[in-house]
Amino acid sequence: MDTWRVERDQCVYTACYCEENIWKLCESWKQNDANHLATLYAVFISNERRQIPLWEQKSSSRDDRLAIWDYHVILVDKSPSSTMIYDFDTTLPFPISVNDYLQLAIRDESNLLRKYHREFRVIPAQQYLDTFASDRSHMLKEDQVTYNAPPPTYPPISNERSTNNINDFIDMKSINVPGTVMNLTDFRRFLGI
Repeated sequence: MDTWRVERDQCVYTACYCEENIWKLCESWKQNDANHLATLYAVFISNERRQIPLWEQKSSSRDDRLAIWDYHVILVDKSPSSTMIYDFDTTLPFPISVNDYLQLAIRDESNLLRKYHREFRVIPAQQYLDTFASDRSHMLKEDQVTYNAPPPTYPPISNERSTNNINDFIDMKSINVPGTVMNLTDFRRFLGI
């Protein structure tokens, strides 16, 4: 059987809902090539201050495309042949090699203030599908009615244990959700770099 190939324009995507975009990508992979799911990892990127720099982001108007996110979610594919990164919100290719993504989008932290150092919660894709939930309340404005960005058209993602645990995934100190939390050095090691 041929390996299912991901085409960006055929993926479910909603701007500003990276966690759901990656969940939907994992779901599509499970439906189309379930054996490949074992090599996939959802990765939440954040820190204690919820201020993380990422470069080459579509939402940025700067020349270097720098954006400061409260969190971001990408997908890592650790296939035996090569490790690739899927990031719906980058200006870089989709997918992109792990080396290029780290060099261009993550970059080195040696010139960053400590408060901007990133942490990475790495979750096997099947665990992510089984445990992630969001009622999208984190995207509501102060009036608790209007969204900061239009939500996806499909129903919120939930499971039998939770209707909303996104903040636990973002909080790198939380032990209430799965995943291994790593600093950049450990994340690079996990990626084989």
